[in-house]
Amino acid sequence: MRRSHLLVLVVTAFAVGCSDTPKTTPATTQPTRPSVDEQRRMEPCHPGCFPSGTLVVTPTGLREIQTVGKGDTVTLIGADGKPTSGAVETVFETCNKLIEVRTDAGTLTTTETQPLCLAAGGFREAGKLTAGEKIWRWDNGERKSVTVKEVSAPVREAAVFNLVVGDGKVFVANGFLARGKPPVTGHPQ
Repeated sequence: MRRSHLLVLVVTAFAVGCSDTPKTTPATTQPTRPSVDEQRRMEPCHPGCFPSGTLVVTPTGLREIQTVGKGDTVTLIGADGKPTSGAVETVFETCNKLIEVRTDAGTLTTTETQPLCLAAGGFREAGKLTAGEKIWRWDNGERKSVTVKEVSAPVREAAVFNLVVGDGKVFVANGFLARGKPPVTGHPQ
């Protein structure tokens, strides 16, 4: 019993420390998360994350990122721009500062370290993008190049989610192609 009280205290302290904590959902729909011990060993939001409400493309339609859990299937985009699908290995949740990547086709809210897909090939952390660079967007089932107009300074702090879909795999977050990768383990928080 003592251990469960400690877990509640740790989870409560974690939730209170974030200014935009997501609403809880019934246990039957709660995504599978790493244990508190696993989260302590992970570097916060490495290599990047998205806030609650970010829409993720799945074979059955759009889902808010906070509702996606271990074993759920999401749409993945291959290097050739063709969609496939794959299972989420796990979901990591933490609290981090958010930036906005403004493009000529919309805005993406994410963390500075979230790798986004460059139209020229490769990836770049969202916070290191510069005006004029081209990144990939997913629009009506097709990959399209869009131009970065501006990257804001951190705009707020919020609960954020990282879908672990495998090293180097790409999923769609709010219409933008983003690399998914497991958080680095072995780092104390």
